[in-house]
Amino acid sequence: MSSRTIQHFRQYGLTEPIRAKPGIWSWLFFVFGGLFLVGGSLFALVDGGPFEFLVGLIGLPFFGFGFYVYFNVLSRSGERGMLEFSKQGIYHGLYNIDIPWSDIGPAWIYSIQIGMTNNSDVLFILRNAPKYKAQLGGVERFLFMLMERQGRSQSGGALDMGVKAFGMVFGEADAGSDTVNALQEMRNRLKNDPNSAVLGIPRITRFGLSNDDTVEIINTMVMQQAAK
Repeated sequence: MSSRTIQHFRQYGLTEPIRAKPGIWSWLFFVFGGLFLVGGSLFALVDGGPFEFLVGLIGLPFFGFGFYVYFNVLSRSGERGMLEFSKQGIYHGLYNIDIPWSDIGPAWIYSIQIGMTNNSDVLFILRNAPKYKAQLGGVERFLFMLMERQGRSQSGGALDMGVKAFGMVFGEADAGSDTVNALQEMRNRLKNDPNSAVLGIPRITRFGLSNDDTVEIINTMVMQQAAK
């Protein structure tokens, strides 16, 4: 999908919206991913040693909440999908909001190495963030505030120390350092605009649309907006 999608975008722009609709992989990820991660966390919590108990204690609410959020996104995907790029802007299914291109800033890829696996995703700048916070439901507002606080957190503060400590406890010190670096980039991009926030576009809401393609679409439209 991604190669055809980006080739069509380069040739025709957004004359037709680009929509990431849930397919079989989305539902398989929800069903089997949820069973594996939530079930594994529950098993570790009730049938493991002290370290496994800690893993389960952290994993059960984290993964449980994550899959509850993902189910909400899937259930309301409807005609527009989980993510839509159009001439008007972005429909972000995770937050259930429409964002015009005039309020969207540059996008970039952040990358965190965990063991042998590179975990990367897409972030972008949202301008006039308070306006959108007022439109959000309870769960969406909570997610929004998490992203907002990450971008406004203090360099070297409690969040950075917590991330590093978490990485050391679970034997992923490099991942902790990568996360701190990703947080610092967010802070750097926001420091001159107090009304902006950073939002992510998780890969699980855009199956078939790669990080590179997503960033290219957003940044092309942002540049076109700036040229007007």
